[in-house]
Amino acid sequence: MKKSFFLKFLCAFFILGTCLIKYSYSQDEFKNKLKSSASVIDSSGLTLKNGLYGNIINGQSFQQDALTSYGGWQYITYYDAERHVCVGRRKLPSSKWEIVRLTDYRFSKNKSQENDGHNTISIGLCQKDGTIHLSFDQHGGGLNYRVSKTGILEHPEKVQWESTLFNPVINYLEKDKPVLAISYPAFISTPQGNLLFIFRNGTSGNGDCILVSYDGSKSKWYNTHTFISGKGEYIDPNAGKSTARNAYLNNVSFDRLGRLHISWTWREIVASKGNRDICYAYSTDNGNSWLDQKNATITTSGATKESIDTQTPNVLVKSLSRGWGMINQQSQTIDHNLTPHIVMSHRKEEGLPGWSRMDDALYFHYYKMGENWIAQKIPFMGNRPKLLADKNNNLYLIFIRKGNFDFINQGAPLVIVKARSKNNWTDWTSIYESKEHYFNEVQVDTKRWTADNVLSIMGQALPINVGAASAIKVIDIKL
Repeated sequence: MKKSFFLKFLCAFFILGTCLIKYSYSQDEFKNKLKSSASVIDSSGLTLKNGLYGNIINGQSFQQDALTSYGGWQYITYYDAERHVCVGRRKLPSSKWEIVRLTDYRFSKNKSQENDGHNTISIGLCQKDGTIHLSFDQHGGGLNYRVSKTGILEHPEKVQWESTLFNPVINYLEKDKPVLAISYPAFISTPQGNLLFIFRNGTSGNGDCILVSYDGSKSKWYNTHTFISGKGEYIDPNAGKSTARNAYLNNVSFDRLGRLHISWTWREIVASKGNRDICYAYSTDNGNSWLDQKNATITTSGATKESIDTQTPNVLVKSLSRGWGMINQQSQTIDHNLTPHIVMSHRKEEGLPGWSRMDDALYFHYYKMGENWIAQKIPFMGNRPKLLADKNNNLYLIFIRKGNFDFINQGAPLVIVKARSKNNWTDWTSIYESKEHYFNEVQVDTKRWTADNVLSIMGQALPINVGAASAIKVIDIKL
């Protein structure tokens, strides 16, 4: 009897061990099958030696976008070591990069911001008139904007790639309406082939989110309006009454039906160290009006109630005090089933107001199910990530696996982790880790991902010394 039981135990143990080994092997095999290739865009990309907010200027989470594509061509923007705005292009999948250096402008014309890591560049493509739009070198200062000549996206192989394609720098979108205080510019291509421009007007703790529309049929900007207001009263548990704030947006996303989604956190003027709450809304008309989580219209441009504010009901995803140490400007995506997903890093437990550290924080995944939001821990941590969904609703989180949040970035591998829809996104597994170290926050070409199931990721190599120039690369990974 004992011998029979012992033999059964050995058999069960052997089968279990074989399954575990097979599972482990299959995971490693899948991980190793994710082949990547990297192209060097520029061997001398700018980094900041004594940077305000860190030593990164090429590749920040709030850039939308630095890398994008249209019509089988890919476009990138960055600062080179000479502090010039550069725009590159290549024919996909792997042709040589062509670079235009716009040497008539040098970062930064505002000497007080010459090492401000928030003065990044964003690029936008308007399909309808074939224009490239750039906004750059601004963090609370005046707008720096330039647009290309029309038609250069339609037959790029016939276009000589040179600086004369781009018009001079101006400080307005709508004529006679200069933009005087702009931060975090974002271009979003609409399903109709036009363009949106979103930015913060004002300062941290006291600013509004502004949206401007571009009509490609007229090559003209119009309808500048506030869609999230910083006005209203709020009582901070530690700092008391606050009468002003700003919303820090995650990346803005269209779903497959053409609805526009936003998510954000608030920062109060009385409590600059920390952010509170996660909020969400969506639009069915390219941001002219907004709906809450119960599908009720809450604001309309030009109406009495034009903008979302701190008192707007039914936009709250998760109530989090500043004691959770939540980091702003992270990531969201909308899956094929139209489910919104948001990833934010914050502390595992509530503490004192301030910022979380790498060792006491995790990524948290929030997704909408019916009228409720589900919160899940992701057993990974790094810098501010990018979140994507595939056509089967599986999720991919892409990040640089930093060991800390020090402003002087020491570099780390590029990591991709995956969670499967069939397991309700509970099985986050690492599927890729680069051998090379990068030190920026990742920029992903979401257009190429949607079209070709290829991850094109902008990365900057770790410089030899703090402030030294280093290579700007695009890493391509086929999933």
